[in-house]
Amino acid sequence: MQSSYVSSMTEISSRAFEAATIPNMTAQEAADLLMHAVQIRTFADILRSHAQGMEPKQALVKGLCANDPQRNRASVEKKVRDWLSGRYQPTAREDLLELCFIMELSLDEADEFLAEAGESGLHWRDPRELVYAFALRRRMNYLEAQDLLRRVLPQEIDLEGSGESESFTPLIHKEADAIQTEEELRQYLTQAADRLGTLHNSAYRQFLELMSVLEKPQSYVGEEKRYTSREIVEQYLDKHLPSKRGGKAMSEKLKSILVGWPDEVTISRMKNRKADVSRKILILLFLATDGGEPEEESWEECDAYEEEIEEEDEAELDFRSSYMRMNQMLAGCGYRMLDPRNPFDWIALYCMRVQEDRESMDGLNERLAHVLDVLFTAAPSGDQ
Repeated sequence: MQSSYVSSMTEISSRAFEAATIPNMTAQEAADLLMHAVQIRTFADILRSHAQGMEPKQALVKGLCANDPQRNRASVEKKVRDWLSGRYQPTAREDLLELCFIMELSLDEADEFLAEAGESGLHWRDPRELVYAFALRRRMNYLEAQDLLRRVLPQEIDLEGSGESESFTPLIHKEADAIQTEEELRQYLTQAADRLGTLHNSAYRQFLELMSVLEKPQSYVGEEKRYTSREIVEQYLDKHLPSKRGGKAMSEKLKSILVGWPDEVTISRMKNRKADVSRKILILLFLATDGGEPEEESWEECDAYEEEIEEEDEAELDFRSSYMRMNQMLAGCGYRMLDPRNPFDWIALYCMRVQEDRESMDGLNERLAHVLDVLFTAAPSGDQ
């Protein structure tokens, strides 16, 4: 059965997936396995895989200093060393986009790099990223792309806008691919302004749907209660995790899990469209709602799975349903699907697959709480 899931994965990813989905694994066993045996995909790994034969440290330092002569070279060298040593990685979208130009990536390569290093590939509805895509396709460098932005972006365009709620990103992508000249790009940005925006509309709609499940859960005793965002955070999202500033002692894997963990302020900003809905919050809400109500699976792969499996236990069926729906949700929102070499994603896979004691009635969110408690209260040492 596992071959159906891992057939398109690399050998390392396949091993990580299989480790996360071992049946009957306790939270302690999962934590130990993640910390000691699972080979995660680090930012250094991502950089080296996209450096195209360049020596990463030298190329990145040279490129960052060339793009902004005001940058202190010693500070830049330290930053790059920290990236390559796993101490931290850039999270700002603009920083990742700049690296695409420094590494001289093609449009497709940049899309892949952004998906691996961030939450999603190029966001075609974002006016700035649409311009960057044009620049990447024409092999411009970063400074040339900056000049292009200044020339073609309408001064009145609302870069923080959300665009029309029904904007269809694939259509915008297709239209942008047809743009051949700078003048066509300028005209398109003006004409399509009401369809463009930095925020992910599909992710926002999914966020509201999942939040509504938690805000007003079904009641079977005739009583209805509406929960506030604060109550939802306290009950489902506040895992009493330490600060990211846990010091040098905190491993790269644990830091990765903590990055972007939402709080009440974050949830409020997302609801009011003051911040984009993150990939991590969608995964957390999916787990908190036990994946919402399962719908009829529509992916073509499902038919192949049905033919392959004659007799399947209930836990495997539950996992398959959750796994398919989670990936379908993420892909539909423009985010990368679950990556077994990402520590947070690995934990999500574990939560969806583990077979707890049926009498405990533990849901996905409770399983998440158990493994996080083990990881952060008595965290296994090591980060291999």
